[in-house]
Amino acid sequence: MKRIIITPALSLITTGIYASVGYASEFNTAFLQGTSEVPSILREGVRYPAGHYYADVSLNGNKTGRVPLAVSLEDEKNNQLCLSPEWLQNAGIFFKPEIYQDTFDKGRGCYMPGRKPGTEVNFSLTSQTLEFVIPQAWLADKNDATRWDYGINGLRLAYSGNFNKNIQTRHAGYSNDTLNSYGTVNAGLNLGRWVLSADMNASRNAWGNTFSTNNLMLSTAISQIRGDLQIGRSQTRTELFQDFGFYGVALRSNSNMRPWSARGYAPVVTGVASTTSRITITQGGYTVYSRVVPPGPYRLDDITPVSNGNLVVSVEDNSGKKTVSEYPVATLPSLLRPGEFNYNLAVGKRSDSSDVKDAFRSDSGVFTLGSLDYGLASTTLNTAMLLHSRYQAAGMGITQPLGKWGAFSASVNASKAAYDHEDTRSGVSASFKYAKNFTSRTDLQLLTYRYQSPGYTEFSSWHPGERFSRPGYRFDGEDQYYRYSSFSGREKARYEARLSHSFDAVSLSTSYWQQSYWNRTRSAAGASLSASTMVGNGISVFLSSNYARNAWGGRDDISGSVSMSIPFSIGGVNHYNTASVSSSRNGATSFNNSTSATVNDRFNYSVSAGSDSHQNYSAGASASYAFDRIQTNMAVSRSRDTSTLSGSVSGSAIATAETGLILTKESSDTVAVVRLKDIPGVTFNGSLPTNSKGNTVLYLTGYNPTSISINPENVPDTTELLNTSFDVVPTDRAIIYREFAFQNVKRYILRLRDSTGEILTGGSAVTEQGLTAGYISNNGVLLMNLLAAPEHITITRENGKKCEFSGTPLKENTGKVQEIRCE
Repeated sequence: MKRIIITPALSLITTGIYASVGYASEFNTAFLQGTSEVPSILREGVRYPAGHYYADVSLNGNKTGRVPLAVSLEDEKNNQLCLSPEWLQNAGIFFKPEIYQDTFDKGRGCYMPGRKPGTEVNFSLTSQTLEFVIPQAWLADKNDATRWDYGINGLRLAYSGNFNKNIQTRHAGYSNDTLNSYGTVNAGLNLGRWVLSADMNASRNAWGNTFSTNNLMLSTAISQIRGDLQIGRSQTRTELFQDFGFYGVALRSNSNMRPWSARGYAPVVTGVASTTSRITITQGGYTVYSRVVPPGPYRLDDITPVSNGNLVVSVEDNSGKKTVSEYPVATLPSLLRPGEFNYNLAVGKRSDSSDVKDAFRSDSGVFTLGSLDYGLASTTLNTAMLLHSRYQAAGMGITQPLGKWGAFSASVNASKAAYDHEDTRSGVSASFKYAKNFTSRTDLQLLTYRYQSPGYTEFSSWHPGERFSRPGYRFDGEDQYYRYSSFSGREKARYEARLSHSFDAVSLSTSYWQQSYWNRTRSAAGASLSASTMVGNGISVFLSSNYARNAWGGRDDISGSVSMSIPFSIGGVNHYNTASVSSSRNGATSFNNSTSATVNDRFNYSVSAGSDSHQNYSAGASASYAFDRIQTNMAVSRSRDTSTLSGSVSGSAIATAETGLILTKESSDTVAVVRLKDIPGVTFNGSLPTNSKGNTVLYLTGYNPTSISINPENVPDTTELLNTSFDVVPTDRAIIYREFAFQNVKRYILRLRDSTGEILTGGSAVTEQGLTAGYISNNGVLLMNLLAAPEHITITRENGKKCEFSGTPLKENTGKVQEIRCE
């Protein structure tokens, strides 16, 4: 038997023949030349005729896509489709592999799901559809590993940078005319299931230039253990120990692989900027955030999720004056469902420097770290252990839900650290955390207490070369004695609480923290209180106050601010006018007013002005514009003593074999490159329009099921889409590629007249290939949508009479009615 190739045109012909044959047991083959055997598509009882098709696929009544379908002679003979895992994925058919393992043909590498009782695979030649009926319990979850898409090979460089240049207009006690700049690059090289990634940043200021890297690793996702294998420089992740950077190998769970989980924690940093200022936030010596803010109150709620360990916030104004504050961070471990677990195994050398040149200079020796958090029936257990030739630590904790009384966690750590000068420290650390929703309006977000004995040492802060003085002991080269003070200034106890409450029209939140130290009578403390409300027609009011005390002396600082935002419209564009007053004990009272607007999806701007009680003034303006290839922002401000110019850019460059080089403003870790070949101006899921090659880039979230759908509004009328959406579950840092298939349709609008000039009424049109081209309406109009230009068209009228006309002079896709005489 000859293999039959079903093209779009031929499929219509064979479909018509197949329909007319019906279920005849015998078929006259006299009209077939070169064969006396009935083709399989015309024989009774053949469920899957061999050939190539373009089938609409559906699962339990829901369409999943339109894909090519190749039916082999063996499929036809067995009366079963054998479908590869790749084909099933492209078609959107995801079932649990273990359920259908007995239908898998190892020799051919494909599943025959129709063999499974309770499963139906129905192919309709007449409608070119393939329908799957699979029990719901046998289907994979939306983010099941069988749905994961590791993307295509490619290189991605996501970047962002900002600068500010201060020009002193007169002497103000400080001078900072240097160009300050900061830039970060997130690079990823995707090869199959592996990703080589690096996070790097560089800065330039009056004190010099720096370059550092936080992560430099090769990683891959392992679905069987719901975790990632990482090789290179990364950070530890445990609930009980402070995290630190290291070079080595790690195997750790990834909670994002679960259906739904928290994606990380970071505090909200608030304050008041006296002038245009740069705010830099570091943790563990690495910069996690940098931004230039205008004068007035600021609220930073977009900080990259952080781990355990204090945040150091540095605020530098345009005169070069810098203030530094510290935010203790202690996160409450999430409860795990019964049977769920988080783990972390790591072997390597601690890295105390983020400079690339210091990558292999660490002399701290090799450590081994292991941690496991496991969910029991009603309790989560936390365990961790760190082993080193001169340092050992272990910890254990529990997290317990208390029903209506909230939830708490408690843990105890012990450490033993040896030092070069025959000194050994041992100690314990204990912590207690509590959280509760008292009512639907009152939430105690976190209540924390932590105690550390004098000898307790975290591995992240252990330095074996450190010296400690003792009474009567003389250091080499020194002429005086020191009293015993080795524990002075070390952390002793910390308290922290955050409380929020919502009234009918007012939201209130407050926080307090206090840190005490060994051998010091003064403790550090901080408190904040904020309230917000909406009044009138969209007018919002925000009040905040802050208190800060330093353990090493100095005057306690108290600050506060109040701001009001009023919406209004100009030329159909929504604007917001924000006025604020702020004051602090250690500074002046300042007044600021700004107006901002988002003109469209690409452009927004703002203007501002302000003054303070020291007769300083400021004025400024900023504008942001999103180009297809880059996101930009520029700002200029002027005060009594300084003029400041600042700006920022962000975006990414993506290079793949399928798409070539693409520059885009999207700078996320996980992206989708979507293509509608050579058709510009089309959007997907609210993306920017496709470029001249038909490419655009979408932001995605790792392991989050997403449907990539086309917006048909800007698709040309002559384009017939073969698919309109794709469901994807991308892995972290994947470059997903999807091409939307289409056919260019030739559209004709004709008004037909007979040989006498009378308008034809009713009848059907057929091309020279025997394809039905359309039907004539009562006003003589014939609409034809064809894949190829017709050479000859025959009209059969309702009375059986026929007439013909040539298709050669017809003009396609004009959108106008063409007068045709049919003779």
